[in-house]
Amino acid sequence: MNRILLVDLGEREHKTREELRGRKLKYESILANKNLDGLNPTQQREYEAIKKTLASDITADPFYQVVAETVTQRPWKELATVNDFIHLYGLLGSQRMMGKLLGELRENEREIAGIAGLLQLDNHVDGTRDKGGLVRHISTAQGEYRANRALFDAAFKQLSTQYLVTVQSQIDAGLIDPDIVGCEWPGDDPGERRDAPSADRPFRPSGSDRVCALSARNVAATVRRMAATGVTANDPWLTSRIQNGYDMQAGVIEGAPISSTEISLPEFDDASDQVAVRENLLGAQAVAFAAHCEDMNMFQVVEKCVDLFRMGLLPISRGKAGDYLYSYLKKSAERMTQNERLDLYRQVLGRNEGDPATPGNPEFKELWLRFIAAVSNFGRQLSVDRMLRTNVPVSVSQEQVRKAGRDLAANLSVHSFGIVRFAAAELQQTILEFRDALSDPELRGCVGARDMWQLIDQVNANYLGGLRNTHQHRTQARSSAVVIRWLANHSDRLAGRYGEVISVNALTNPQMSGSDQPMLNPNDWDLVQACEQWLAVEGVQDASVEQYSQSALSPPIPSRPIGSGNGLPPEARAVLDQAGFSLPGM
Repeated sequence: MNRILLVDLGEREHKTREELRGRKLKYESILANKNLDGLNPTQQREYEAIKKTLASDITADPFYQVVAETVTQRPWKELATVNDFIHLYGLLGSQRMMGKLLGELRENEREIAGIAGLLQLDNHVDGTRDKGGLVRHISTAQGEYRANRALFDAAFKQLSTQYLVTVQSQIDAGLIDPDIVGCEWPGDDPGERRDAPSADRPFRPSGSDRVCALSARNVAATVRRMAATGVTANDPWLTSRIQNGYDMQAGVIEGAPISSTEISLPEFDDASDQVAVRENLLGAQAVAFAAHCEDMNMFQVVEKCVDLFRMGLLPISRGKAGDYLYSYLKKSAERMTQNERLDLYRQVLGRNEGDPATPGNPEFKELWLRFIAAVSNFGRQLSVDRMLRTNVPVSVSQEQVRKAGRDLAANLSVHSFGIVRFAAAELQQTILEFRDALSDPELRGCVGARDMWQLIDQVNANYLGGLRNTHQHRTQARSSAVVIRWLANHSDRLAGRYGEVISVNALTNPQMSGSDQPMLNPNDWDLVQACEQWLAVEGVQDASVEQYSQSALSPPIPSRPIGSGNGLPPEARAVLDQAGFSLPGM
C-alpha cells in the first residue's frame, strides 16, 4: 500500500517553512553582530515562536490551520496535540501510521482536503490578514463539498492509487519539504531525527518511498466540473469522467474539446526573467567608480607625478613610491589611454566625452536619477519625523522602486557587454595601485600633503589647471558603486512581482545598520544611505527628488545589444550598402 501525498498542501507547507527559515536567519545575523544591540522584545518573541515552529512537524501553514479549526470547530492548539486533522508536509494522519497504513483517506480527511482544494481553486487562501473572511469562504466551500460528497468520495477513491512518484523526486522539485523524511507524529523535532539511523524508523517515510501524488485542488476542480454538467455518482461512465477530468486539469491530456478547457492564463513571471546579467553590472560598477576618479583627475595626477619623477623634480629615493613610478613609466604602452577610458564612460554611462562614433547610453542619466530619487524618497517617507508631521499618503511605493531599479539594471546590463567587463578588471587594479602609491608617505612628503586627497589637490592646483571637488567625486564614486552592486546582488527582487524590494524593517529598526563591506555586499540600509549621499553632494533639490521619484514610461530596453545575433543593425547595413560597401552575412 502506497501513501497518498497531497502535493498542493505539502507545497504550501514547504513555502511557509522556507519563509520562517529566512526570518530566523535574519534574526540570528542580528544576534551574531556584536555591533548591534540584539533583538527588541517583539523581535525576540517572534524569533522564539519561529524556532518552536521549525522544531516541530506540526503544520505551520496558517491557511490549513484555519481550515482545520473551522471544519472541526476545535481550536488549533487542541488539534495540534492529536494525530487527526493534521497533515505533515502533505501526509494526513492515516498515511503516517507506523507499521500499518490505512489505505485510502478517511472520511474526515477527505472532507478537509476537498474543502482546502475548493478554497485554493477560488484563491481564498489568506489565513493571516483576513481570517474572518476566510472562515466565511470555508463555510461556503463546506456546503459545496457536502452537496457533492458522493462525487468527492468516488474521485478520491479512484485517484488515490495512481500517479506514483518517489518522495525524493518531490523534494528535488521543490514541492515538498525535506523534513518529510522520517515524520510520523505531530510534535516530533525534525532536527533530532535527521542523523538517526534509518533502521530506527523502518515504517516512516523515506526519500525512496513511492507515494501517490494527488492534488486536492485538481480533485476539487474535477468534481466541480462534473457537478456543473449534471454528472452524479450513479453515472455509468463515472470512472472515465473522473479520469479524463483530472488528467485535463493536470494537463495530461491534449486535444480535449475546447469547451472543457478552463480559463487559466499563463503566468509569465514564472518563466525565466533575468532583469540583468550580473557580470555586466559588476563591470558597470567599476566603470562608474573609475569615471568619478577621472572627474577628480586621479589618473592625470599620477601621470603628472610620473612626468615630474622622469624629469628629476621629485626628491624620491629608493623605495616603494619610486619603484611604482618607474614601473608605471615603463609599462605606459600597456595601459588604457585617456581616450579609451572616455569611450568606455560614454558607452556605459552616457557621458558626452569620448569619440562621438562610440555608441552612447543617452537614457542612463534619467534612469539613474529616477532610481536614486525613488529610493531616497521611499526612505524619507519612513522616517519618524515625517510620519509625525504629515498626513500626506506615501507618494513612492515598493512597486515604483522596483520599476525604477529594473529599468536601471536592464539599461546598465545591455550597455556593458563586450569589452566592459574586461576593462573594468584593469581599471579596478589600476585604481588600487593609485590608492597605494598616492598614500605613500614619501610621495606625499614631496608636496607637503597629509593624505592622498591633499596630494591630488596640490597637483591639480599647481599643474592641472585648478582644484577639483574631490570630496564630491569620491563620495559619488563610493555611492555609485554601492547602488550598482546592490542592483547586481538583488536582481531577483527586481524581477519578482511580490515581496519587498527594500525592507521596511531594515530602515525603521534602529538596531539594523549597514554591512561591513557596502561596496561588496550592500544591504538595504546601505542603498538608501548611498542614494542620499549622492543626491546631497550633487546638490539635487528636494523638489527635483520628488519629481524624479514618480513613475514614468520605461524606454524600450533590449536584453542584448541590438544586432548582437545578426551582425550590424539593419539600418547600419543599409547605409553601408548605399555607400558601396558589401559586408558578408552573419
